[in-house]
Amino acid sequence: MKAAGLALILAFAAGGIFGTEAGTWRLQRVVNFVWRNLGVDIRLQRAYQHPFSGYGLYNFSTESWPSIERRPLSSLTSDEFKERYVKGRRPVILTDIKPQLQWTPKNLSLRCGTMPVSFDRRYSAGLRAIPSWMRKLFLDSRTLLTYNHTTEHVLEAMHASTTLEEYVSRLDKDQNSISLAKKVTDGRLYSGNIADYIFPVMLSAQHIERGHCDDLISEGKAVLRRLIEFAAAGRHDPPKFGAMNPVLFVAPAGSRAIPLHQHGPFNDNLLWMLHGSKKIVTVSPSSTEWLYERPEFGGSEYADRVFSADVLEPDASVQPDVRHVRGMEGIISAGELIYLPVNVPHAIQTQDGTSVMLAWQMPVPGIARLFWMKTCSFLEELSDFPPWAEKCAILKKLMSENQEASD
Repeated sequence: MKAAGLALILAFAAGGIFGTEAGTWRLQRVVNFVWRNLGVDIRLQRAYQHPFSGYGLYNFSTESWPSIERRPLSSLTSDEFKERYVKGRRPVILTDIKPQLQWTPKNLSLRCGTMPVSFDRRYSAGLRAIPSWMRKLFLDSRTLLTYNHTTEHVLEAMHASTTLEEYVSRLDKDQNSISLAKKVTDGRLYSGNIADYIFPVMLSAQHIERGHCDDLISEGKAVLRRLIEFAAAGRHDPPKFGAMNPVLFVAPAGSRAIPLHQHGPFNDNLLWMLHGSKKIVTVSPSSTEWLYERPEFGGSEYADRVFSADVLEPDASVQPDVRHVRGMEGIISAGELIYLPVNVPHAIQTQDGTSVMLAWQMPVPGIARLFWMKTCSFLEELSDFPPWAEKCAILKKLMSENQEASD
């Protein structure tokens, strides 16, 4: 009985200390301290050999990071792209990748409206893995404040099915929800609160089904074909691999569908804006120890690591560790494509108006197979496991198998 009474007292004390928004943030800082300093996550103890050129500290006076380079693809050679961006692990915005058709939300609905869509692919597994009592204690107060919904309601919305036409029709309502949430939080929506990202439930990494959106599939194939031809130019060993299908993102103005995150090993990204614009901040992989990792929200289908650092609007008075982070920023507009190198953490926010984006989330071995590299020496000191030597063996084996399969 004494033990039970003591446990009950401790539970009430914890609720009093951590059951408020300020208390929740204190708990996050305690967890982050343990995660980083007590060796819970060995990944954060790694020393990087790669220089990650171009990244720099945030300038709090000008409220900006160093800029991501912007280049027309037509101004680049295959060798320059491989050396400067792929091996250099440096993002670049390609400014001359125009779509053939107009992909406004209205046109998207007209051309692809019957396509079934779902919302359970992003972080619902991590959210559901948290016991309901913990969600009520640590998350519900925030989601009720910002969106007037509990996390249970959010999970129900995440597992609902609808059509693309129905989703597009509610974008104005979702934008209004975000605007109201920014008002009730005095403009500090997303500022260190991981719960702010889970509503409204947005179309994120949606596979495009044949027969429902063939025009969009054709657009994606044309762009990927152009990149393959670019990579093969002037080479005796042009890339050969099976088709890679893009996934679709559609988001309301001012939204961030996903927190700052880092994809699993060897996962590059190509993000192509069809409509609207997005601001993106990329972070040097050597800065992950300063990003306030939230391991309980990781484990998506891409083996992501998730962080609560707000690198889009850094505030060192709230998150002092952001002073040590090295990053870059840029705006991606319609007709532009950004290459995100392997293992680069990134955060994205839709600007004014709805955004429509296609993305190739390129799994093992990522962009290396596009440039058909025979070694993996440029990938040294990645932050994920398996260890480096094992990764090289895996990459070489996969590239060898891929070559045999395509010959």
